[in-house]
Amino acid sequence: MSAAQEFPVDLPGGPIGQEHGLRWTAIVLGVATLSLLLTNAISIESWGTDLPPSPGVARIVDDAGRWRAATESAGLSAPRATLHRGWKQLEEARWPGQPNDELAQR
Repeated sequence: MSAAQEFPVDLPGGPIGQEHGLRWTAIVLGVATLSLLLTNAISIESWGTDLPPSPGVARIVDDAGRWRAATESAGLSAPRATLHRGWKQLEEARWPGQPNDELAQR
């Protein structure tokens, strides 16, 4: 099957250069990173506490704790907290007649 048969619509303009795609990707990654840094600071702190103890890790955890406190006081952690509460409620949901201690047996 030829390319014309697979995609029969003519797109306006010439081919798009690769630098446009790289710029777009860099912008998307930058926005996503900044968004997560501002709204999900608790995960950075949690990640740090899972690492093997060392002076460097202690600094990461301390810095992440201060960053978490700053974002919480600014109200930036509210969207994540709301989603987390909803997720936990869904985890605890039971079918009618399902025993509550089923999770303890896993």
